[in-house]
Amino acid sequence: MSLPTVGQAADAVNGKKLHDASCVTECHAKRVNGESNKLYTRDNNKKSLEALKAQVAICNEKVLSSKWFPEDEADVVEYLNKEFYHFK
Repeated sequence: MSLPTVGQAADAVNGKKLHDASCVTECHAKRVNGESNKLYTRDNNKKSLEALKAQVAICNEKVLSSKWFPEDEADVVEYLNKEFYHFK
């Protein structure tokens, strides 16, 4: 497995795998009665790509036991943005 090079696009498929393995099982399902995707469709969800990036970084640093690399964070942001947020 090779690490992404500078400027390489984030990988939403890998982001989904990371998200499903860490975010859903460690936190989200507990917060919204087992329906983890409700976290992204509530009224007070993130309003910008920068806010989404910041939230993923906070979760990675303070909540997750997996401790992703920066490129993993970028992959998760890519997945969440494509699936739920649709920021440009």
